[in-house]
Amino acid sequence: MHTFFSKKPNGKLKDVLIEAEKSSIQVGEAKISNGDFPFFTSGAAILKWKEPFVDGRYCFLNTGGNADVKFYVGQAAYSTDTWCISAQKELSDYLYLLLLSIQPELDQKFFQGTGLKHLQKPLLKDRPIYIPVETEIEAFNQQVMPLFDTISANFKENQQLIALRDWLLPMLMNGQATIED
Repeated sequence: MHTFFSKKPNGKLKDVLIEAEKSSIQVGEAKISNGDFPFFTSGAAILKWKEPFVDGRYCFLNTGGNADVKFYVGQAAYSTDTWCISAQKELSDYLYLLLLSIQPELDQKFFQGTGLKHLQKPLLKDRPIYIPVETEIEAFNQQVMPLFDTISANFKENQQLIALRDWLLPMLMNGQATIED
């Protein structure tokens, strides 16, 4: 991203943004769900849901409270208080790192309200940004995309290992399963 910071803005966030459909699922519903797909919320927790809402490279932004940006590659679901976005022209990974790099600005300028602060999407959509040309984004994606693919694969594997632990540990504790030397 450091190569893009010195570049003058040549567009606005809305010029590259793709918004996923708003979810109708609240966090409470996902807390009691036991699905196979990561369920992103406006908190730190990533829960599970029974069916995916999106499949691809997506950013998940909190819409209430404090600014936070998450990224995932693959099938995922998200709560009604989470803004799920992607970008045109292979710019999704760039979008995530851009939003992550301006997270303090997100919190200070784009979260407003007297009680619980909320993300002001229209303001954020009008934020000037640098939109890389095709050759720049190709070089950027060659470096970054494999890293995010690996991070998402590791996340999936961790979730499988957690499920295995949660299934096996009670069996070990009550003697239904044993470990031989």
